[in-house]
Amino acid sequence: RWVLGATIVLASGLPLGAHALVEARTQGVADRLTVAGGVPAHIGTIDADLTGAIRLTDVTIGDLVAIDAVEAAVAMGSLVDGELRADEIRVTAPRIALAVDRDGDSPLARLARRLAHHGAPGARGPSRLRRIVVASGSLTVRVTGVGDLTADDLELVPDEGGVRIVAGGVRLHAALRRAAVDVAFPRGAADLILPAMTLGRAIAVGGTGTVTLAGVVATLRDVGAGRLAPAGPLEIRGAIDDDGVPRALSAVIDDAGGWGIVLAGDRVPLEIAAGLAPRGVDLAHAHATGTLALRQSGATLAVSARGSVLGLVIDHPSVAPAPVLVDTDLQLEARIAADSIVLESATASLAAAQISASGWLHRGPTLAAQLDVMLAPAACETLFSAIPATIRGPLDGLGLAGIAGGHARLAIDLAAPDGEGTTLTGAFDGGCSVTTEPPGADVTVLAHPGDQQLADGTHRRMDPADASYSSLAHLPATVVGAFVSAEDGRYWEHHGFDLDQIARSLEIDLREHRLARGGSTISQQLVKNTFLSRRRTLDRKLQEAVLTWRLEARLGKRQILERYLNMLELGPHVFGVHDAARYWFERSPGELGIRQAAFLAALTSQPASMSRRVRHAGGVDPDTADRIAAVLRAMKRDHVITKDAYDAAKDASLDFAASALAD
Repeated sequence: RWVLGATIVLASGLPLGAHALVEARTQGVADRLTVAGGVPAHIGTIDADLTGAIRLTDVTIGDLVAIDAVEAAVAMGSLVDGELRADEIRVTAPRIALAVDRDGDSPLARLARRLAHHGAPGARGPSRLRRIVVASGSLTVRVTGVGDLTADDLELVPDEGGVRIVAGGVRLHAALRRAAVDVAFPRGAADLILPAMTLGRAIAVGGTGTVTLAGVVATLRDVGAGRLAPAGPLEIRGAIDDDGVPRALSAVIDDAGGWGIVLAGDRVPLEIAAGLAPRGVDLAHAHATGTLALRQSGATLAVSARGSVLGLVIDHPSVAPAPVLVDTDLQLEARIAADSIVLESATASLAAAQISASGWLHRGPTLAAQLDVMLAPAACETLFSAIPATIRGPLDGLGLAGIAGGHARLAIDLAAPDGEGTTLTGAFDGGCSVTTEPPGADVTVLAHPGDQQLADGTHRRMDPADASYSSLAHLPATVVGAFVSAEDGRYWEHHGFDLDQIARSLEIDLREHRLARGGSTISQQLVKNTFLSRRRTLDRKLQEAVLTWRLEARLGKRQILERYLNMLELGPHVFGVHDAARYWFERSPGELGIRQAAFLAALTSQPASMSRRVRHAGGVDPDTADRIAAVLRAMKRDHVITKDAYDAAKDASLDFAASALAD
């Protein structure tokens, strides 16, 4: 009976007493965790048995750590002493919230350092803990604003420097703005350095997953990630699927001296970036080979690129009417800050044509910038063949010989007075000679009588023998001078291109934040009206430049100006100064007064809209009056008229024909 009674007491009383003792000690541990960590700690229910097995549920430390259950095998002596020392701990469904600061620190890391400073609550002597096992569920680490890292079948083994983490499976989900990465690894391991809570060596292999950019998804395979040294970079290697073909892709990420990443790939499909490309850039069949390096240091981002892009298609109405295929080699070094961009060097190679650039831009209260562009010397025929066929258009068939290169500099300083805010300089080195004029745009036809298509689609014969044709020799100097002063004041000095006028037009556009003024010379306008469309596109401007060069080389200045004055639009379906003088004033060009000539010259920039305004007003409206006044001032500036003639002309009557105002 005595033995039976003792057994009953031991079997019931001792566990109850142990439970009460553990519960009291556990609350003490929670209180000491709160004090040491600086955040509220909570331990829910407790279960214990005679073997020293203890189970704590609903364990939280602030909003940083939450665990469903912790089980440990604890010696009875350590329980009595309040040490809670165990050789193995099993954790169920741990969750960690990790908000990383800009400097890489986090509240969780600061908590670990505070606990290490105070020492583990109740601990005396060396720890016996051999490992921590996540018995069920997964360890989930959530990095605020970035994503989640989830590890399955987890085992943590304490060592001298911290904890070795071994996982049977690792899943990564990261999202930033319009990009997301989801990768699953079948196994992985890492060293967690304590109490700093920083990642030491780490490795994960055999990963598969997806990367998403702006809604476009690409498949990743054979992904491996690792950091081979505690302070070393994180290296990621794998392949991106390209219609069943794996394309090698790697990334090296480091935080030494700031944040940096180096991407490298071989024929990587750029379709994944299609949603981020500017409008008109088609990446559906484009591939890139090379490296792209980004490094953030303070407020500055350094960008470095080396490689090639194949199969890129530009399909934009401002470039050409048809898609343009671009294959190019690229090199780029630049630094980008919030208010400035420094282009240290940029080189693009299209076939044998190599263009390099450097410069800077500062966005302060006023815009300031400088850009230097250089075309490396090469055979003219080679340079021409490097232009895509869809860009060449009517230039096809142009035969060239010789070697040419060139350079140009654009400087902008909008803090300078009006008219001094931009400068444009440049020159060609060497020279090209023409062996064959382009059959579809032979400028020599303008030197002879012939049929001419006008801006409204109608045709007219340009022939000095025709009564409506105005020969330059028969036009008054004031009429000729009005058009030259209004459209191209340096016409007699340049060779088809006026860099000063282009710079001035650009300055006006920048100051007014719109395309307010063109910079085309009379030669350029004649080429455009004769051979080219009226669209404002890159291909047309290139074609215009080449044909203007040919025009100035094959025709004299007087021939060019005479043809221009006989075909330009000066009213509703009114072309040439002869017909315009008759339409607006019922006079011949030789009978025009100075202000009447200025009015016709003012029409060149807006023939349709200005005509509508004049008819609607029944005479000169304010905008038209301002434009006429500007032409008269230009005529005085260029010494086409004297000051006395200017003073008389600015208030002279125009005497419009009644029929012109009634249309």
